[in-house]
Amino acid sequence: MDIARAAARRLEHFDRREPDPAAVVSDPEQGYAIQAEVARLRQERGEVVIGYKVGCTSPATQRQMGIDSPIFGRLYEGERWSSGVALPRERFLPLAFEGEIAVRLGPDLAAAPDGEAVLASVEHVFAVIELHHFPYRERGPTAAELIASNGVHAGFVVADGGAGVLEDVPTNLSIEIDGEEAAAVSGPELTRTVAASLAWLARELPSRGERLLGGDTVLCGTVAPLLPAPEAREVAVTTDRFGAVRCTIE
Repeated sequence: MDIARAAARRLEHFDRREPDPAAVVSDPEQGYAIQAEVARLRQERGEVVIGYKVGCTSPATQRQMGIDSPIFGRLYEGERWSSGVALPRERFLPLAFEGEIAVRLGPDLAAAPDGEAVLASVEHVFAVIELHHFPYRERGPTAAELIASNGVHAGFVVADGGAGVLEDVPTNLSIEIDGEEAAAVSGPELTRTVAASLAWLARELPSRGERLLGGDTVLCGTVAPLLPAPEAREVAVTTDRFGAVRCTIE
């Protein structure tokens, strides 16, 4: 595969908010190569990478995708919004949403951190709504396609408030779409997923010439489901410890 050509074509379709009809990616390594080249092209035109997102964090999802680890994508400054934002629907392909927990790092995180180092690296913990371009109907993307598409990431909305420390304690999170609860999770798995995602990402990035640095934002995945909702107008995520966040799609 010509990675440069595939990445340029993918970015062209991304800019037009169209699925890439020729997007056949054979394996995860190809997917990461395409994602990295798209990132280079986006940075070349002035976009700024501000961190990473981790996906496919649950063993069940990994089995479904035919992989044995999570995946990661990149976050961009122009796709980060504050709670209460109203976003134009035409900016996106059909949307799906996740409610999850994100962190901002204080110090750099070493390549092979222990649990104490992971917790010490966290400067701020907060809830987010992650938006996804999700035009799929009969089947979702393969793992390789998911990676190449930057985890079908469409941006994220950041909660007001949050916490200054990450602790291994039970946490509640609920997601409402147009005023009705669409999903709710509770227990220690939310914060454990955050810590596990950070540790995995800190190990994974150096093999690709990158590392986690102070100031990076990381969306750490979730145990809540992905919620396709292409007609949604209002989405809200509420937690008991990490703030609340909402957005409107117009």
